[in-house]
Amino acid sequence: MSIVEEEIQKAQEEREEERHKHCQLLEHLEAEKADEASKLQLAITARDAALADNQRVRHEICELQQQLESTNAALQDQNTIDALQNRRLASYLPGSGVIHADWAEQSGPATQGHDVLLSLSESNVPLPSQQEPSATNQHGSLV
Repeated sequence: MSIVEEEIQKAQEEREEERHKHCQLLEHLEAEKADEASKLQLAITARDAALADNQRVRHEICELQQQLESTNAALQDQNTIDALQNRRLASYLPGSGVIHADWAEQSGPATQGHDVLLSLSESNVPLPSQQEPSATNQHGSLV
């Protein structure tokens, strides 16, 4: 072989070697790309699952909030009913200020006023006639 043929063969071998390195690099990059695409797909799937879970939790929160408001409204209604019943029941208790003619300890409406005045004066609570007039403004409010 001549020197020119040897140089051509050497150049072809170098070129083939470069081509082989580039093919290996390309295969490596394609494998890396596939790996990254797989990771990206897993991240997208996880994000979609998290979004769906978030939507489900928001829906549950709305339902629970509606149940809470409904329960609070029902409890408020029950508290109102209980307060009215308690007020009505409390009016039958002695000392409630309501006069009932059938109570055994009361001797009647005529003596009731005297007994109340007597018990008020014994408790050191000033009777209306004993209170000092308080200063008020032109609208009747205390000054």
